[in-house]
Amino acid sequence: MNITIYTDGAARGNPDGPGGYGAILRYEDASGRPQERELSGGYPKTTNNRMELMGVIAALEALASFEEPCRGLIYSDSRYVVDAFEKRWIANWKRNGWKTASGAPVKNQDLWNRLLTALEPHSFRFQWVKGHADHPENERCDKLATTAADLAGAGRAGTTDVLVEAQKTGCPANPDRDSAAVTPAKPGAGTALKTAPDFLGKAGLSPAQTIRVRYLSDRIDKLQPPTNSANWVDLRSAEDVELKKGDFRLIRLGVAMKLPEGYEAHVVPRSSTYKNFGIIQANHHGVIDNSYSGDDDEWMVPVIALRDTAIHVNDRICQFRIERRQPDIIFEEVDHLDAQSRGGFGSTGIQ
Repeated sequence: MNITIYTDGAARGNPDGPGGYGAILRYEDASGRPQERELSGGYPKTTNNRMELMGVIAALEALASFEEPCRGLIYSDSRYVVDAFEKRWIANWKRNGWKTASGAPVKNQDLWNRLLTALEPHSFRFQWVKGHADHPENERCDKLATTAADLAGAGRAGTTDVLVEAQKTGCPANPDRDSAAVTPAKPGAGTALKTAPDFLGKAGLSPAQTIRVRYLSDRIDKLQPPTNSANWVDLRSAEDVELKKGDFRLIRLGVAMKLPEGYEAHVVPRSSTYKNFGIIQANHHGVIDNSYSGDDDEWMVPVIALRDTAIHVNDRICQFRIERRQPDIIFEEVDHLDAQSRGGFGSTGIQ
Protein backbone atom coordinates (compact mmCIF):
# COMPACT_ATOMS: atom_id res chain seq x y z
CA MET A 1 0.00 0.00 0.00
CA ASN A 2 1.23 3.49 -0.89
CA ILE A 3 1.04 5.95 1.99
CA THR A 4 2.24 9.52 2.43
CA ILE A 5 3.08 10.59 5.97
CA TYR A 6 3.61 14.09 7.41
CA THR A 7 4.88 14.52 10.98
CA ASP A 8 5.94 17.19 13.45
CA GLY A 9 6.87 17.47 17.12
CA ALA A 10 6.90 20.30 19.63
CA ALA A 11 7.89 20.97 23.21
CA ARG A 12 7.11 23.89 25.48
CA GLY A 13 10.10 24.93 27.55
CA ASN A 14 12.40 22.42 25.84
CA PRO A 15 13.96 20.43 27.44
CA ASP A 16 11.75 18.74 30.03
CA GLY A 17 8.61 20.77 29.44
CA PRO A 18 5.31 19.45 28.09
CA GLY A 19 5.44 18.30 24.49
CA GLY A 20 3.37 16.77 21.73
CA TYR A 21 3.48 15.23 18.27
CA GLY A 22 1.23 15.33 15.25
CA ALA A 23 1.01 13.18 12.12
CA ILE A 24 -1.12 12.91 9.00
CA LEU A 25 -1.43 9.69 6.96
CA ARG A 26 -2.78 9.79 3.41
CA TYR A 27 -3.76 6.72 1.43
CA GLU A 28 -6.53 5.17 -0.65
CA ASP A 29 -8.91 2.64 0.85
CA ALA A 30 -9.87 -0.66 -0.82
CA SER A 31 -12.47 1.18 -2.93
CA GLY A 32 -9.95 3.73 -4.17
CA ARG A 33 -11.34 6.57 -2.04
CA PRO A 34 -8.70 8.94 -0.63
CA GLN A 35 -8.49 8.83 3.16
CA GLU A 36 -6.66 10.72 5.89
CA ARG A 37 -5.82 9.90 9.47
CA GLU A 38 -4.69 12.52 11.96
CA LEU A 39 -2.68 11.31 14.96
CA SER A 40 -1.57 13.32 17.97
CA GLY A 41 -0.31 12.75 21.48
CA GLY A 42 1.13 14.69 24.37
CA TYR A 43 3.39 14.09 27.35
CA PRO A 44 3.88 16.26 30.45
CA LYS A 45 7.68 16.13 30.42
CA THR A 46 9.73 15.53 27.28
CA THR A 47 11.92 17.19 24.64
CA ASN A 48 11.40 18.52 21.14
CA ASN A 49 13.56 15.82 19.53
CA ARG A 50 11.70 13.04 21.32
CA MET A 51 8.42 14.45 20.05
CA GLU A 52 9.78 14.67 16.49
CA LEU A 53 10.63 10.99 16.77
CA MET A 54 7.26 10.14 18.33
CA GLY A 55 5.43 11.72 15.41
CA VAL A 56 7.14 9.28 13.03
CA ILE A 57 6.77 6.35 15.43
CA ALA A 58 3.04 6.92 15.96
CA ALA A 59 2.46 7.07 12.21
CA LEU A 60 4.45 3.92 11.50
CA GLU A 61 2.88 1.97 14.36
CA ALA A 62 -0.57 2.94 13.04
CA LEU A 63 0.26 1.07 9.82
CA ALA A 64 -0.20 -2.21 11.67
CA SER A 65 -3.94 -1.81 11.13
CA PHE A 66 -3.44 -2.30 7.37
CA GLU A 67 -1.90 -5.75 7.94
CA GLU A 68 0.42 -5.43 4.93
CA PRO A 69 3.79 -3.81 4.14
CA CYS A 70 3.52 -0.15 3.16
CA ARG A 71 5.77 2.18 1.18
CA GLY A 72 5.98 5.88 0.47
CA LEU A 73 7.44 9.13 1.79
CA ILE A 74 7.68 10.58 5.28
CA TYR A 75 7.85 14.39 5.39
CA SER A 76 9.33 16.08 8.47
CA ASP A 77 10.80 19.49 9.28
CA SER A 78 13.29 17.83 11.64
CA ARG A 79 16.83 17.54 10.32
CA TYR A 80 17.48 15.37 13.38
CA VAL A 81 15.07 12.75 12.05
CA VAL A 82 15.52 13.09 8.29
CA ASP A 83 19.33 13.28 8.24
CA ALA A 84 19.61 10.24 10.51
CA PHE A 85 18.24 8.18 7.62
CA GLU A 86 19.12 10.12 4.48
CA LYS A 87 22.72 10.77 5.62
CA ARG A 88 22.96 7.30 7.15
CA TRP A 89 23.79 8.57 10.63
CA ILE A 90 21.70 5.80 12.13
CA ALA A 91 23.66 3.09 10.31
CA ASN A 92 26.88 4.53 11.72
CA TRP A 93 25.41 4.76 15.22
CA LYS A 94 24.41 1.10 15.14
CA ARG A 95 27.77 0.02 13.75
CA ASN A 96 29.53 1.98 16.54
CA GLY A 97 27.42 0.43 19.28
CA TRP A 98 25.05 3.41 19.48
CA LYS A 99 27.88 5.88 19.91
CA THR A 100 28.33 9.14 17.99
CA ALA A 101 31.48 9.94 16.03
CA SER A 102 32.84 11.60 19.17
CA GLY A 103 32.19 8.48 21.23
CA ALA A 104 29.24 9.90 23.17
CA PRO A 105 26.11 7.75 23.67
CA VAL A 106 23.40 8.48 21.12
CA LYS A 107 20.54 10.33 22.77
CA ASN A 108 17.02 8.89 22.61
CA GLN A 109 18.27 5.42 21.72
CA ASP A 110 15.06 3.92 23.08
CA LEU A 111 12.97 5.83 20.55
CA TRP A 112 15.39 5.23 17.68
CA ASN A 113 15.11 1.49 18.32
CA ARG A 114 11.34 1.73 18.53
CA LEU A 115 11.26 3.66 15.24
CA LEU A 116 13.46 1.06 13.53
CA THR A 117 11.21 -1.75 14.76
CA ALA A 118 8.11 0.04 13.45
CA LEU A 119 9.82 0.76 10.13
CA GLU A 120 11.17 -2.75 9.60
CA PRO A 121 8.34 -4.31 7.53
CA HIS A 122 7.88 -1.19 5.39
CA SER A 123 9.80 0.81 2.78
CA PHE A 124 9.85 4.59 3.28
CA ARG A 125 12.09 7.47 2.28
CA PHE A 126 12.42 10.58 4.42
CA GLN A 127 12.02 14.08 2.96
CA TRP A 128 12.83 17.30 4.80
CA VAL A 129 10.43 20.26 4.52
CA LYS A 130 11.01 23.72 5.94
CA GLY A 131 9.00 24.34 9.07
CA HIS A 132 6.78 27.39 9.59
CA ALA A 133 6.94 28.20 5.89
CA ASP A 134 3.24 27.90 4.98
CA HIS A 135 3.55 24.24 4.05
CA PRO A 136 -0.10 23.11 4.53
CA GLU A 137 0.49 19.67 5.96
CA ASN A 138 3.42 20.76 8.09
CA GLU A 139 1.33 23.57 9.54
CA ARG A 140 -1.46 21.13 10.35
CA CYS A 141 0.96 18.73 12.02
CA ASP A 142 2.46 21.62 13.98
CA LYS A 143 -1.01 22.58 15.19
CA LEU A 144 -1.72 19.00 16.25
CA ALA A 145 1.60 18.82 18.09
CA THR A 146 1.37 22.16 19.88
CA THR A 147 -2.25 21.53 20.88
CA ALA A 148 -1.26 18.16 22.34
CA ALA A 149 1.65 19.81 24.16
CA ASP A 150 -0.63 22.45 25.66
CA LEU A 151 -3.10 19.80 26.78
CA ALA A 152 -0.26 17.85 28.38
CA GLY A 153 0.90 20.99 30.16
CA ALA A 154 -2.62 21.41 31.51
CA GLY A 155 -2.65 17.84 32.82
CA ARG A 156 -4.78 16.47 30.00
CA ALA A 157 -2.21 14.43 28.07
CA GLY A 158 -3.53 11.70 25.81
CA THR A 159 -3.54 10.36 22.26
CA THR A 160 -6.04 10.74 19.44
CA ASP A 161 -6.57 9.02 16.12
CA VAL A 162 -9.08 10.64 13.75
CA LEU A 163 -10.11 9.19 10.38
CA VAL A 164 -11.66 11.47 7.77
CA GLU A 165 -12.51 10.96 4.10
CA ALA A 166 -10.92 13.30 1.58
CA GLN A 167 -13.20 15.11 -0.83
CA LYS A 168 -10.78 15.37 -3.71
CA THR A 169 -9.69 12.50 -5.92
CA GLY A 170 -6.21 11.20 -5.28
CA CYS A 171 -3.85 11.59 -2.34
CA PRO A 172 -1.05 14.05 -3.13
CA ALA A 173 2.43 12.81 -2.28
CA ASN A 174 4.20 16.01 -3.36
CA PRO A 175 4.34 18.77 -0.71
CA ASP A 176 4.25 21.40 -3.47
CA ARG A 177 0.76 20.32 -4.54
CA ASP A 178 -2.40 21.55 -2.89
CA SER A 179 -3.43 19.46 0.07
CA ALA A 180 -6.63 17.47 -0.34
CA ALA A 181 -9.55 19.16 1.35
CA VAL A 182 -11.04 17.01 4.07
CA THR A 183 -14.33 17.04 5.87
CA PRO A 184 -15.55 14.98 8.80
CA ALA A 185 -18.15 12.52 7.58
CA LYS A 186 -21.61 12.55 9.08
CA PRO A 187 -22.23 10.13 11.94
CA GLY A 188 -22.50 6.62 10.56
CA ALA A 189 -20.73 7.54 7.32
CA GLY A 190 -17.45 5.85 8.13
CA THR A 191 -15.59 8.43 10.19
CA ALA A 192 -14.25 7.14 13.49
CA LEU A 193 -12.93 9.11 16.43
CA LYS A 194 -11.01 6.85 18.75
CA THR A 195 -8.67 7.07 21.68
CA ALA A 196 -5.59 5.32 20.37
CA PRO A 197 -4.73 2.58 20.41
CA ASP A 198 -8.14 1.05 19.73
CA PHE A 199 -6.75 -2.42 20.26
CA LEU A 200 -9.85 -4.27 21.41
CA GLY A 201 -11.52 -4.24 17.99
CA LYS A 202 -9.64 -7.45 17.19
CA ALA A 203 -9.62 -8.88 20.70
CA GLY A 204 -12.49 -11.27 20.14
CA LEU A 205 -14.89 -9.38 22.40
CA SER A 206 -18.39 -8.97 21.07
CA PRO A 207 -19.32 -6.22 20.88
CA ALA A 208 -15.91 -4.58 20.80
CA GLN A 209 -15.13 -2.54 23.91
CA THR A 210 -13.17 0.72 23.93
CA ILE A 211 -10.52 1.39 26.55
CA ARG A 212 -9.34 4.98 26.91
CA VAL A 213 -5.57 5.03 27.48
CA ARG A 214 -3.39 7.82 28.81
CA TYR A 215 0.33 7.20 28.36
CA LEU A 216 2.45 8.47 31.25
CA SER A 217 5.74 7.62 29.53
CA ASP A 218 7.00 8.10 26.00
CA ARG A 219 9.61 5.37 26.51
CA ILE A 220 7.29 2.38 26.24
CA ASP A 221 5.64 0.84 23.20
CA LYS A 222 1.97 1.57 22.73
CA LEU A 223 -0.47 -1.18 23.65
CA GLN A 224 -0.95 -3.58 20.76
CA PRO A 225 -3.89 -5.76 19.66
CA PRO A 226 -3.59 -9.18 21.30
CA THR A 227 -2.68 -11.85 18.78
CA ASN A 228 -2.88 -14.91 21.06
CA SER A 229 -6.06 -16.92 21.42
CA ALA A 230 -6.40 -15.96 25.10
CA ASN A 231 -6.54 -12.25 24.16
CA TRP A 232 -4.04 -11.04 26.75
CA VAL A 233 -2.38 -7.63 26.27
CA ASP A 234 1.26 -7.15 27.26
CA LEU A 235 2.25 -4.45 29.76
CA ARG A 236 5.76 -3.00 29.96
CA SER A 237 7.98 -1.52 32.62
CA ALA A 238 8.13 2.28 32.43
CA GLU A 239 11.32 2.46 34.50
CA ASP A 240 14.72 0.84 34.96
CA VAL A 241 14.72 -1.26 38.11
CA GLU A 242 17.48 -3.13 39.94
CA LEU A 243 16.39 -5.56 42.66
CA LYS A 244 18.25 -7.67 45.18
CA LYS A 245 16.97 -11.09 46.18
CA GLY A 246 14.01 -10.59 48.50
CA ASP A 247 13.30 -6.98 47.46
CA PHE A 248 9.72 -5.80 46.99
CA ARG A 249 8.90 -3.15 44.41
CA LEU A 250 5.89 -1.53 42.75
CA ILE A 251 6.96 -1.22 39.12
CA ARG A 252 5.42 1.56 37.04
CA LEU A 253 3.67 0.42 33.87
CA GLY A 254 3.38 3.88 32.26
CA VAL A 255 -0.35 3.79 31.51
CA ALA A 256 -3.61 4.95 33.03
CA MET A 257 -6.86 3.62 31.61
CA LYS A 258 -10.61 4.10 31.73
CA LEU A 259 -12.17 0.66 31.49
CA PRO A 260 -15.66 0.15 30.06
CA GLU A 261 -18.52 0.27 32.53
CA GLY A 262 -19.16 -3.14 34.03
CA TYR A 263 -15.63 -4.42 33.36
CA GLU A 264 -12.49 -4.91 35.42
CA ALA A 265 -8.90 -5.70 34.40
CA HIS A 266 -7.05 -8.80 35.56
CA VAL A 267 -3.25 -8.38 35.67
CA VAL A 268 -0.99 -11.45 35.86
CA PRO A 269 2.64 -12.31 35.03
CA ARG A 270 3.59 -13.41 31.54
CA SER A 271 4.60 -17.06 31.19
CA SER A 272 8.24 -15.97 30.78
CA THR A 273 8.31 -13.35 33.56
CA TYR A 274 9.98 -15.53 36.19
CA LYS A 275 12.38 -17.14 33.72
CA ASN A 276 13.52 -13.79 32.31
CA PHE A 277 13.56 -11.64 35.45
CA GLY A 278 13.38 -13.90 38.51
CA ILE A 279 10.38 -12.04 39.92
CA ILE A 280 6.93 -13.13 41.02
CA GLN A 281 3.85 -10.97 41.29
CA ALA A 282 3.27 -10.27 44.98
CA ASN A 283 -0.52 -10.46 44.76
CA HIS A 284 -0.35 -13.25 42.14
CA HIS A 285 -3.45 -11.94 40.38
CA GLY A 286 -4.14 -8.21 40.36
CA VAL A 287 -7.60 -6.73 39.79
CA ILE A 288 -8.16 -3.14 38.64
CA ASP A 289 -11.72 -1.83 38.56
CA ASN A 290 -12.98 0.95 36.30
CA SER A 291 -13.13 3.51 39.12
CA TYR A 292 -9.31 3.62 39.08
CA SER A 293 -9.35 5.87 36.05
CA GLY A 294 -7.95 9.32 36.87
CA ASP A 295 -5.24 11.01 34.81
CA ASP A 296 -2.62 10.05 37.41
CA ASP A 297 -3.98 6.59 38.30
CA GLU A 298 -0.96 4.83 36.84
CA TRP A 299 -1.08 1.06 36.63
CA MET A 300 1.66 -0.69 38.60
CA VAL A 301 2.60 -4.27 39.32
CA PRO A 302 3.86 -5.41 42.78
CA VAL A 303 6.77 -7.83 42.51
CA ILE A 304 9.15 -9.75 44.77
CA ALA A 305 12.61 -10.68 43.48
CA LEU A 306 13.68 -14.28 44.04
CA ARG A 307 17.17 -13.50 42.77
CA ASP A 308 19.25 -10.40 42.03
CA THR A 309 17.85 -8.97 38.82
CA ALA A 310 17.52 -5.95 36.55
CA ILE A 311 14.45 -4.83 34.60
CA HIS A 312 14.77 -2.23 31.88
CA VAL A 313 12.38 0.30 30.41
CA ASN A 314 10.03 -1.30 27.86
CA ASP A 315 10.61 -4.87 29.09
CA ARG A 316 7.37 -6.87 28.96
CA ILE A 317 6.79 -7.98 32.53
CA CYS A 318 3.07 -8.73 32.85
CA GLN A 319 -0.19 -8.85 30.90
CA PHE A 320 -3.86 -8.08 31.31
CA ARG A 321 -7.29 -8.80 29.96
CA ILE A 322 -10.70 -7.39 30.84
CA GLU A 323 -13.58 -9.37 32.27
CA ARG A 324 -17.17 -8.55 33.10
CA ARG A 325 -17.53 -7.53 36.73
CA GLN A 326 -19.26 -9.99 39.05
CA PRO A 327 -23.00 -9.29 39.12
CA ASP A 328 -24.76 -8.10 42.26
CA ILE A 329 -25.15 -10.93 44.74
CA ILE A 330 -27.79 -11.68 47.39
CA PHE A 331 -26.93 -14.26 50.08
CA GLU A 332 -29.85 -16.42 51.13
CA GLU A 333 -29.44 -18.52 54.27
CA VAL A 334 -30.97 -22.04 53.99
CA ASP A 335 -30.99 -25.29 55.99
CA HIS A 336 -30.34 -27.55 53.01
CA LEU A 337 -28.71 -27.06 49.59
CA ASP A 338 -30.79 -29.72 47.80
CA ALA A 339 -27.78 -31.45 46.22
CA GLN A 340 -25.84 -34.63 46.98
CA SER A 341 -22.61 -34.09 48.94
CA ARG A 342 -19.49 -34.96 46.97
CA GLY A 343 -17.40 -36.13 49.87
CA GLY A 344 -15.66 -32.99 51.07
CA PHE A 345 -13.06 -30.56 49.77
CA GLY A 346 -10.47 -32.24 47.55
CA SER A 347 -12.43 -35.46 47.23
CA THR A 348 -12.09 -35.61 43.43
CA GLY A 349 -8.39 -36.35 43.86
CA ILE A 350 -9.12 -39.71 45.52
CA GLN A 351 -9.13 -42.67 43.14
